Amino acid sequence: MRVSYRWLQDYVKCELSAEELAEKLTMAGIEVEGVVPPIEGLDRIITGKILEITPHPDADHLLLCRVDTGSEVIQLVSGAPNLKTGVCVPVALPGVMLKGGRVEAREFRGELSEGMLCSGAELGTDEWGYGDDKGILILDGETPAGTSLDKAINLDDRILELELTPNRGDCQAVINVAREVKAITAAKLHLPDAQVVEVDDLTENYVEVRIQDPDLCRRYACRVVRNIKLGASPSWMQQRLLSAGVRPINNIVDVTNYVMLEFGQPLHAFDLDMIKGSQIIVRRGRPEEKMVSLDGVTRDIDPEMLVIADQSEAVALAGVMGGLASEVTEKTRTILLESAWFEPLNVRKTAVHLGMRTEASKRFEKSIDPEGILPALNRAAQLIQQLGAGEITEGIVDVYMRPEAARTLRLRTERTNKILGTKLSREEIQNVLARLDFSCELCSQDSLLVTVPSYRVDIFEEIDLIEEVARIYGYDRIPVTYPVGVLVQNRLRPNSIRDRVINAASGFGLDEALTYSFTGEGDFDKLRIPQESPLRSVLMIQNPLREEQGVMRTTLLPGLMDAVMYNYNRKLTDLGLFEVGAVFIPQRPGQIPEERLHLGITACGKIQAGWQGIEEERDYYYLKGIVEGIFEMLGINNLQFQQYNDYPVLHPGRSARILYENEELGYLGELHPDVMANYDIPLRVVVCEVDLETALPFTSEQLLFQPIPRYPGINRDLAVIVPVSISADQVQEVIFKAGGEMLTDCRLFDVYYGDQVPKGYRSLAYSLLYQSPDRTLTDEEVAAVHNGIMDSLAKEIGAQLR
Repeated sequence: MRVSYRWLQDYVKCELSAEELAEKLTMAGIEVEGVVPPIEGLDRIITGKILEITPHPDADHLLLCRVDTGSEVIQLVSGAPNLKTGVCVPVALPGVMLKGGRVEAREFRGELSEGMLCSGAELGTDEWGYGDDKGILILDGETPAGTSLDKAINLDDRILELELTPNRGDCQAVINVAREVKAITAAKLHLPDAQVVEVDDLTENYVEVRIQDPDLCRRYACRVVRNIKLGASPSWMQQRLLSAGVRPINNIVDVTNYVMLEFGQPLHAFDLDMIKGSQIIVRRGRPEEKMVSLDGVTRDIDPEMLVIADQSEAVALAGVMGGLASEVTEKTRTILLESAWFEPLNVRKTAVHLGMRTEASKRFEKSIDPEGILPALNRAAQLIQQLGAGEITEGIVDVYMRPEAARTLRLRTERTNKILGTKLSREEIQNVLARLDFSCELCSQDSLLVTVPSYRVDIFEEIDLIEEVARIYGYDRIPVTYPVGVLVQNRLRPNSIRDRVINAASGFGLDEALTYSFTGEGDFDKLRIPQESPLRSVLMIQNPLREEQGVMRTTLLPGLMDAVMYNYNRKLTDLGLFEVGAVFIPQRPGQIPEERLHLGITACGKIQAGWQGIEEERDYYYLKGIVEGIFEMLGINNLQFQQYNDYPVLHPGRSARILYENEELGYLGELHPDVMANYDIPLRVVVCEVDLETALPFTSEQLLFQPIPRYPGINRDLAVIVPVSISADQVQEVIFKAGGEMLTDCRLFDVYYGDQVPKGYRSLAYSLLYQSPDRTLTDEEVAAVHNGIMDSLAKEIGAQLR
């Protein structure tokens, strides 16, 4: 929002400079991003009076001009055709920067030019009505020589560039910014008094208004102006529009734009003769209905959009843009001025859907003051009358479907001081709010009953009032206080292991993915998640961005699979991704969902060969090793992996539950081939998902160290034949139990099925390391323990030595 400082001064006489006011506004929560002149650099151009013009002695098309600059007389060379003796012109002296570059003193065919005479195009003033590119800008002859150009052409204004937060849509009106200035500086406020002289001709005889959808249009008011005289608006109005970044068009359109900037209320002017049946009907669009908007584009209208229609067709998109058929033109003799309140969300949806974000829609989207509709309408009528552009008929057609009482809120003095850390009295708080036009009544000894002005559509709760007190009282005046808290015994929480898990997963060569917290029910079908699965009990989103993201996720897998598919479609097939994020478990109606922290991992392809030229497959065992490594870094050792054949998401022979002390933490495995077919990815993908909050009680922040062995170890291999039903973990558990302290490591290095192994059995080969911390072991000691391990395997699980 661009606000002219000079325009502000019409409503509130402020003794501060524009820069000082900008700082005050920013400290009060209305951020001023910059203070700039209407046109950059005009203050460095001075005015000069041409005293004498003579032809250049060596160039037919050049003239020598002796120019008085107020402090000296200089010679300037120019070829402009409109120069005359005695006129006042803009002069750029050496060193001044213009659009074309830096001005320097230079010779033209032997004659020195000590600067440059400027045209409106060179200065950028032509768009503001001063000069063009056909000759030098000629100024008012009464302008004293040596005056800075911005003052000479009345452009010595400053523009405040406001960076408004979404809740302060009211400050898209100059008069509401003036109200803020009044509250900050305690200056007097003078708002425009819209007095209209009406002709003896009733407005209701010209038009009838019907609102068919009061949920989307609470109020619609209009005036009629007859005997229209279309023309250019005066320069003062054009300059104010240009200072706000709005292009002047004609007096009628300029008035509507001027009032929109002034009051924050968008207006629209219809050619009333083009409104069939003299009826304005506010309704939803009809199926397959079309309308040509003011920009000449044919728009497809649907029943979700609100339109302004006449007896037969839509003539405007409510809150967004008018229609070409009812545009005000030179032939227009009678206009209908519209001022209305449209539902913000519906305006935004229409504007976004059609790609038509207009100045009007930006204001309606943030909600406007329903009580400001008539003042804005009367102000527009007054300006049209003041410009001699038409006659105002008697009365206003005003259809107000759902008037609302003023909002009243209770504000407690104790609560205000507790939040702000201040010691304000009730009277001081009341005085602050009064500066913002909030009326207050004594509610109790400690409380005020505060009535909120209708234009402050962002104030709904007590905390909003406390914020108003803080920013007007002054954030810089609020004393510094330190937070007070009670120390409690430290214990691990879900967020305390988040960084540890992320660091561990990154250290294993995985890339972190961040995916949306919402997904679609169709993702459950692609993953073959059963209908009866608890994962399908989801929290629905009331207003999803799109249908495919209509529920809160109960698993991280859909987002990770979308990431795999995105990369695969771009020829990236060697992936290792992880995400640490929340899943959302619905609770009883009225309760917020439970958020649980999960770790999800997905991997496919190969790990690229290093200098040794060895490639590693990202398979089940690769991911199992990473999961074990992550949990070891959390202080959890010796995870158990139990076969998981009955989960449709995973491959029945290449999947496992992850257990620790008989508590299920998650799952690990290769995705089912049908799942991969649903994603149309011809790769083998392994996935893992762990509930970190279930694992949390078992984690530890304590690091354990052990010395590097001083004595060598002895390796022995052991191959046994066991039934397929017995897992490798069960065999390894028996080995460690029988090996005692002397056995320090046991690793499975081979699994064999074949002719030499009976049907229903398999061969498992282990590498065992025997080592002592205080001596070198002998072969006899190792043989005794090794034989004991083989005996235990035979007795406990029926293993046979191979």
